[in-house]
Amino acid sequence: MSNFLEEIKKRLQVWHEQRAASIEYKRQTQLDAEAREVVQVMEFNGELYACVNGVPLFGVDDINGTLPEAVAKARQNYKDWKSEKLWEKTGTTQGFIPC
Repeated sequence: MSNFLEEIKKRLQVWHEQRAASIEYKRQTQLDAEAREVVQVMEFNGELYACVNGVPLFGVDDINGTLPEAVAKARQNYKDWKSEKLWEKTGTTQGFIPC
């Protein structure tokens, strides 16, 4: 009887480990798909940029130099992109101000 219980215990342990591995694999696959969708390369103003959610951040030439310089360039790229999107939406770079 104890051998039978030990065998059931071993099989449950194996099943549990396989189930945990399957759940982890699905989670990693989902994260990978999300990362591929969110972080991409796009063309903006004739240059290639790494973008997040469609917002260009780092251009090819922006990666040269130090990290603070790259971040400053990314912020400028974001501001340029945002300004262009405001212009497309409203015909001006000023945000909509309700009266």
